[in-house]
Amino acid sequence: MSMFDWYQRARVRAEQFLPDLDPDLEVDVDDDAITPYDGGEPYETFVLVFSHPTNTKLNWTMAVKPEEDFINEELEQVVRRIYFERVE
Repeated sequence: MSMFDWYQRARVRAEQFLPDLDPDLEVDVDDDAITPYDGGEPYETFVLVFSHPTNTKLNWTMAVKPEEDFINEELEQVVRRIYFERVE
């Protein structure tokens, strides 16, 4: 599975629990081309982008482990922890 596929899977999983956490919190996948400072080959990386229309403290990006266990079992816990740290 490609990294993009892992991030899409994580986005879909997050969309399942975000409405219960905060109906205004949104998630998307963003990609970025990285050019290493050491002159290595450029590569593409992905992040989950969380955004909230009225609370800028709830805007953050997050890397995802490309593993089923992380996406299915840990992602929600991590997002909830970050959310509650930022919302207070």
